[in-house]
Amino acid sequence: IQVPQSAPREVDLKRVYDAVIVGSGAAGGMAAHVLTSHGLNVLMLEAGKKLNIESELKSTEWPYEHPRRGEMPPGYHGMSSREYTIRQPPYAQDSPYKFVGSYVQSWGGSDYSKNIVVNEKDHPYTGTPYAWVRARCLGGKTNIWGRLALRLSDFDFKAKSRDGYGEDWPISYADIEPYYNKVDLLLGISGQKENLPHLPDSLFQRPTKLNYSEVKLRHGLAKMGRTLTPYRAGVTTEGVKNKYRQRCYGRGACDRRAGGCDIHAAFDSPTGLIYPARDTGLLTLRPNSIAYEVKVDAATGKA
Repeated sequence: IQVPQSAPREVDLKRVYDAVIVGSGAAGGMAAHVLTSHGLNVLMLEAGKKLNIESELKSTEWPYEHPRRGEMPPGYHGMSSREYTIRQPPYAQDSPYKFVGSYVQSWGGSDYSKNIVVNEKDHPYTGTPYAWVRARCLGGKTNIWGRLALRLSDFDFKAKSRDGYGEDWPISYADIEPYYNKVDLLLGISGQKENLPHLPDSLFQRPTKLNYSEVKLRHGLAKMGRTLTPYRAGVTTEGVKNKYRQRCYGRGACDRRAGGCDIHAAFDSPTGLIYPARDTGLLTLRPNSIAYEVKVDAATGKA
């Protein structure tokens, strides 16, 4: 994979951009892709750094090639989910470790993602007990996401009409379906069509094959009117129209998902959206840039 390593263009602070995007994760990357495809000049601000993601992600590395077989070095600690349930934020306030990472490092990430997630000691999270995994780098958490890619249905959008609770969304699945289809072509979704009303089918590529015991379980559940289906993942198994991504090798290292996918079969914002947007010449990246205020014009109400 030939990934552009050229330094980001210097930002001209006197230049007026058509749009400024704050953050480079799933939403920011998609905004960059859509806006540049329509001819807009865009500036993207990312609070974190631009990692050399080709050397950072380790899904094709053998465990014996990595120091300590993937375990974190002394002084580093990945919090377990249990630690989050018994502590109030900021979680790492009294920790004896110099680096405290989020729980993604305890279930398959370990040393592989320590440069992607924030150090909870340097970036304390307050205001809610929710365990919020945060990443400070280009692409954010799309570099290490769990890859589950499901569509919402009218069971979700019109839940009040079904059970009487809450409020119906002002949109329906029919309104969203065309956009789901566009996203599927960008991500590449592996899975199997099942025609389930509560779990709409995507534009699937070849699914990951079930093993023998899973096939037996699928047949047994079918007799009960239930469905076992392969994991619906944002992983291209047949390829997508993107020179920065390859199709999945199926080598079985996805349990190391917090270490990312270094062939980019699993979707990530940089290779899936940002690099193609930059290739248009209309996107300027500015990492290490924290946006702390959006000023609004009193007369027009515009940012």
